[in-house]
Amino acid sequence: MLVVLYKVLFVLFYLFLFSLLTLNFVGLPGNWILVATALIVLLVPGFSDLSWSQFAIVCGLAVLGEIIESLLGLVVVAKKGGTRWGVLGSFLGGIGGAILGSAIVPLVGTVIFGLIGAFAGAVVGEYLRERRGNAALWIGFWAFVGRSLAMLGKAAVGAGIIWILISSTWK
Repeated sequence: MLVVLYKVLFVLFYLFLFSLLTLNFVGLPGNWILVATALIVLLVPGFSDLSWSQFAIVCGLAVLGEIIESLLGLVVVAKKGGTRWGVLGSFLGGIGGAILGSAIVPLVGTVIFGLIGAFAGAVVGEYLRERRGNAALWIGFWAFVGRSLAMLGKAAVGAGIIWILISSTWK
């Protein structure tokens, strides 16, 4: 009976880890909560085989996720021909949209308005610089795609953190 309870608790723990991963998509710090969870797992005796070096890797992955989220969308805009104005517009629009979305529709609004804001900011920035509507819309589309890829990249890093935690606790 105790073995069954033990297994059920671990399944619940793994489900908890995956639920934290979804927080990345609604603008909450899911990867950083995974880092805090890893620290707890590390400090509880007998719970896992997680080492301090693995914990350092988990921290490094969380930082990498933030870098990916911050820069990937901007890199995509720049690679697709966006000017500095389009890149800056995408960045500021994404932040502004996320803030506005959080105020209007908490959690889900952060993502939706962040994507819309990145699109709109890139379009406005490009149009102010180049005065070509179609080109500005094209760069706006790539700002939307880049921001989406950035969120997926951060979630992929979070999945790597989860893999480390599961592999250290799987018994």
